[in-house]
Amino acid sequence: MRFAIFALMAACFFMTPMPAGAAMSHDDLIFYGTESLARGRFPQAAQAFAEVLAGDPGNPYVRGRLALARIAVGQPDKARSGLEAAVAARSDDLFALWTLGCLDILEDKPAQAVGRFSAMLAADPGNPRAIVGLGLAALAAGRTADGVGQLEALRKASTQDPLALHLAGLAYWMLGAPANARLDLEAALELEPRNAATLELVGLVYRRLGKPTLAKSAWEQALAVDPHRSRARFFLSRLAEDDGLAAALAGKKLEAQRAYERAISVDPTNQAAARGLGLPALGAPPPAAKEAGKVARPQAAPPTAPKAASRQAGHGKSADPVPKPAQKDIPAPWEPR
Repeated sequence: MRFAIFALMAACFFMTPMPAGAAMSHDDLIFYGTESLARGRFPQAAQAFAEVLAGDPGNPYVRGRLALARIAVGQPDKARSGLEAAVAARSDDLFALWTLGCLDILEDKPAQAVGRFSAMLAADPGNPRAIVGLGLAALAAGRTADGVGQLEALRKASTQDPLALHLAGLAYWMLGAPANARLDLEAALELEPRNAATLELVGLVYRRLGKPTLAKSAWEQALAVDPHRSRARFFLSRLAEDDGLAAALAGKKLEAQRAYERAISVDPTNQAAARGLGLPALGAPPPAAKEAGKVARPQAAPPTAPKAASRQAGHGKSADPVPKPAQKDIPAPWEPR
């Protein structure tokens, strides 16, 4: 859960240098830093925001985003000091309080996190992130009943914050309550249908609930949004692998072959699917290569070169379906294709 919390902090979760040439303007640096942060280019984001903050030290937006970038590049102490300064300057700085609270949870300081999120509620009663933050802090402290109570309060508030809903769904998932997780994650996707992290997580929820078609749709959409999501690729490939195994056990050889081929096409490193197709272990030299590498016995005439070996190719909305979203090319993740 800790990694997921940080990834979402940065996402709301390779290296390219800052654009060369003329010095970038204040606004350009902010835009560049924000884009770099969203795309995972954390050193570039930190550099851009640090330059802006040097000329505008009181900018709360830049100070908060610089803290996120510093956390990502392994400088949590610098991030914390900057955020503490922001709260000292303005006790109702919601972004600084939220980020500090998340840092406290990541560093096993749930009591401190409760103080941060309580300050958020005092400054902004009903703030959804403060509510879910209090729930996460309670769960981290082992107070499960209190934590679940906060998550339920968030749902009753009918929040429009997709991050808060995602974190609530993640908490329920970690608690082993996939049906509850589904409600919050589907609500988050209604607000933000192209959130790859939420699509990835809701796929796991569907799989646990015995809905592989919905899981497949969610993971395919996550990859359509972000082709580099290795976890979604892994899950999708293993789902096809499971189909292959089930077909093989039922004696349906052709169906099993097609399922294993789908698994390999999604994730070429799937060893089990390769074995199901009768392919050599991935990463091992093919038999022909082993033969070519053998030392020939001494003969009167020089041995001929071995022939080239050919490679073997070898929320209250739990019913299905629900209405399609406006984007026809991105079906709702809970709608089977």
